[in-house]
Amino acid sequence: MDEQRMQAYRRLIEQLFDCTNGEELAAILQQHAKLMDAELLAVMQQYAAYLDSQGDGNAAQWLRGMAGQLVEAMGIMDAGAEESPKDSEQFLRAVLQLVVDSQSDAQQVYPFLEQHQGRLNEQLMQTLPKVAASLLVGESDQQQAVAYVLVEFGNLIQQFPLGQRWLNLELGITVYQLALQVYTREAFPIDWAATQNNLAAAYLYRIKGEKVDNLEQAISASQLALQVRTREAFPVDWAATQNNLAIAYLYRIKGEKVDNLEQAISAYELALQVRTRDAFPVDWAATQNNLGLAYSDRIKGERTDNLELAISVYQFALQVRTRETFPVDWAATQNNLASAYLYRIKGKRADNLELAISTYQLALQVRTREAFPQSWAQTQNNLAVAYRERIKGDKADNLELAISAFQLALEVYTCEAFPEDWAMTQNNLAIAYNDHIKGERTDNLELAITAFQIALQVYTRKALPIDWAMTQNNLANVYLYRIKGKRADNLELAISAYQLALEVYTREAFPKDCQMTARNLGNLHFEQKTWAEAASAYTNALEAGEILYQSAILLDGRAAELAETNTLPRLAAYALARSGDLQTAVLTIEQGRARGLSESLDRDRADLTQLQQLAPSLYTQYVDTTNQLRNLETQQRLRMTSDDRYSLTPEALRTQALQLRETLTKIIEQIRQVPGYQDFLTQPSFDDIRQALRPNIPLIYLMPTPAGSLALIITQDGIDDLWLDHLTENSLRELLNAWFDAYDESHKSQTKHQAWLDVIDQGTRQLWQPLMSPLINHLQQRHFQQATLIPTGFLSLLPLHAAWVEDSTTPTGRYYALDAIHFTYAPNARSLSTAQEIAQRTVADSILAIDEPKHEGARPLPSSNREVQVAIATFQNFQVFTQEHATRKAVLAALPHYKILHCSCHGNADLLEPLKSGLAMTGEGEKAILTLRDLLDLKLLENNQGGIRLAILSACETGLQGIELADEAISLPTGLLQAGVAGVVASLWSVSEISTMVLLTRFYTLWRDQHLEPSQALITAQKWLRDTEPRDVVAHCETFIPELASREGALYRSLRLDFSHPYYWAAFSYMGV
Repeated sequence: MDEQRMQAYRRLIEQLFDCTNGEELAAILQQHAKLMDAELLAVMQQYAAYLDSQGDGNAAQWLRGMAGQLVEAMGIMDAGAEESPKDSEQFLRAVLQLVVDSQSDAQQVYPFLEQHQGRLNEQLMQTLPKVAASLLVGESDQQQAVAYVLVEFGNLIQQFPLGQRWLNLELGITVYQLALQVYTREAFPIDWAATQNNLAAAYLYRIKGEKVDNLEQAISASQLALQVRTREAFPVDWAATQNNLAIAYLYRIKGEKVDNLEQAISAYELALQVRTRDAFPVDWAATQNNLGLAYSDRIKGERTDNLELAISVYQFALQVRTRETFPVDWAATQNNLASAYLYRIKGKRADNLELAISTYQLALQVRTREAFPQSWAQTQNNLAVAYRERIKGDKADNLELAISAFQLALEVYTCEAFPEDWAMTQNNLAIAYNDHIKGERTDNLELAITAFQIALQVYTRKALPIDWAMTQNNLANVYLYRIKGKRADNLELAISAYQLALEVYTREAFPKDCQMTARNLGNLHFEQKTWAEAASAYTNALEAGEILYQSAILLDGRAAELAETNTLPRLAAYALARSGDLQTAVLTIEQGRARGLSESLDRDRADLTQLQQLAPSLYTQYVDTTNQLRNLETQQRLRMTSDDRYSLTPEALRTQALQLRETLTKIIEQIRQVPGYQDFLTQPSFDDIRQALRPNIPLIYLMPTPAGSLALIITQDGIDDLWLDHLTENSLRELLNAWFDAYDESHKSQTKHQAWLDVIDQGTRQLWQPLMSPLINHLQQRHFQQATLIPTGFLSLLPLHAAWVEDSTTPTGRYYALDAIHFTYAPNARSLSTAQEIAQRTVADSILAIDEPKHEGARPLPSSNREVQVAIATFQNFQVFTQEHATRKAVLAALPHYKILHCSCHGNADLLEPLKSGLAMTGEGEKAILTLRDLLDLKLLENNQGGIRLAILSACETGLQGIELADEAISLPTGLLQAGVAGVVASLWSVSEISTMVLLTRFYTLWRDQHLEPSQALITAQKWLRDTEPRDVVAHCETFIPELASREGALYRSLRLDFSHPYYWAAFSYMGV
């Protein structure tokens, strides 16, 4: 065949890809009548075989189906008259003889087969074993020759593009099985292995029978082939079979999905040991591409890093699969890379979606409808998903683009030609209809339901259980908000669909999907106030989340999993409490609150005194391993705040983290065998939580939810539940939106500053009636004067102690929460227990003070030196780092040697990346910031250091925490608690430096001179600043600022301001003990 004619065939095939109806087909046939011959069919067969080898079975199937239509149009199909067994036998013998005579040349065999397609029927299937049996008699040499011909016929017939695809595959499977009667492993090991490999390929794409069983047969035959096709003896064949085995495991239905994917990855990696870039670049790139598909779906390990690995191997493949050299493969890998970006966790979601869209659009430059309609449809579907999820741009417009692209895909993805792809696209289109903004909401939801139900015609539980479960979950989501029909009926349909999905989505097999669906079911029951059912569903979701959390190796991966659970502990605890199970509710919220802090405290502060005596070897192993893990976490936190934070974690770091965590797990299990250590590092019990209680100081969890809020009050007598129905998550969100909008604008003008003060007044007033008033009443009825608050969710961003109500009997005309109860704060009970231990053994006899570091661009702090001088005056042992001497390095080096830390400087909270929050030391830019990351890396309790009794952060925003993981309470105070500090004074906003100086100097007087407890000294100083007349403020300051006696100057005038507004004093709170 000359090259010119070959190119003509290929151009025709490209046009056929776009042919979707008989009218178009007839026009193409008429235009290219001279190309209608057997050679065209042979070229189509070769191209379909290539698509199969690339793992693109759907495209190969479509091309073969088109070839079948072409044969019909060419009029070369047999009449299909009913044949006798004798006629079938004669035909089969003729075909086998042609295979021998032509030396298995498809260009000679295929024209004969196409002329007699009608004889490729079920009668032939019945005849085949009889003919083979008659031929497989005689001497061994004859049997071997017949077996060879049967295998060659199998290879040809299973790739034959015409006739019935399912029948061709069945004929291939049959002849391979017949040949294996001769090709035994003992007599002909090489031929036996090659035939097993071919049999596996046939089962991989088999249409007849159950897909689940066919894939098992493919795996079994591949594994048999590998018994002979060893790497040592036949490395190239071994690698090819490993690649095919991996494909089977990638799509396997039976068994645990997590294990199947690991098997696939392992087999691909084995294949790559032979398929190197230097030796076999094309095969190397193909296997890298396939490996990316496995990493994209991978369940084991960190989802974050798996997707980064997928992106990495796709980029490797693209080094060989360039657009110029391999445009089709280039486009396929671009499509896969875009899908990895679509679901990427690292980086900003909006940016990743834009990357996905632009990369899909690159793929579509080659994957045109004219040239590659099936691939075009696949990428259109994927692009539609990206538009549906898109954050940038107008949401309504994005959804219109998504629906349009889905509908385009369905022009190619018909139920007859591509049933699975058709069902997938129907499912995706249904989700888009559910989100659709334009049009009538009622109609959109009905369209969504119809599309899901259509998809379920293909996505059956028996054939495709995973896809079936996915669609059941999605269908339930629509029934949940359906307008048409009775509400109660729709909710029952939703519950039923969620429950069906969870029969497949078990925690062990599909933890990520289980978490999603169980959360959806829990939310439904929560909305309906069927509390026991809600609690059960949420518990299922949390247990699935725990599996995912424990499988995460690195800190950022664990943070990503905590972000997924997010509000679940609160919702579960609320539902459990509504069901009457208060103790489990407390345990659930404690376990879900500041988890990273708790695990670090438990691991690094564990009491090992007895263990050192009972099992010294285990003690040493534990200490060494935890030290290594802490050092590794230091490296991880450095990456998480560097420019490399969105890139793939180095393999060495991942491997080391995995090894250390596995080692630590084994050591912990061994420690639990030591008498007295049975509960070592287990989740906290209720008794553990009660141990955090101090006499007459209850511990109060505050939990906002969509249904209202709940206070769980832990006392020595038990648990009180206080229902706060009027403070909902929505009302809290509205309050916070106004709060932060005003705060962000407050520095721009005096008018905007006053607006911020007004919002503080309004917000703190709004907190009184629905939250603090009923809480205070309950505590006063129980005769409590002090309490520790553990606010969860966004409540932790607000000064709850400053909630107020009008009261004409007070100096300010207001009655504040701190006037009724002495409130302190804690991230959770476990951190409070650790803080108490540090406080009990630490004597506050020395202080390290930071006085106005010279940070580039920072405004002056004229009152800083006065504040610091008052602080250090009450200590004999002190050190002060002033201005240019207050460097980050100097402070970190000195910190472990002092029991009190006082920082008078500028600070900043990064709500989105809280590890970057910090205190501004002397120097320029980020390098001079003493960050939360630095605090988490401190080891204040090592080398017989007792920890720090108190840290006073006299700086802006030092108490604000990150908002993306609100219940992790990631902030400077929690970082200090984790490092080994018992108590922290910090601020929620930028405060006047004059009022801060007055407040904190008064604090030191009350604490050091009048011997109040630190937290009592802070609250007393706040009340004093709020209520005291200006002359008394001046009198206080005159004790350390003698020049005030002149009653002149700017400072004197500033001190005579009214400091009663909560802006001046309410920002500060006390965390810890």
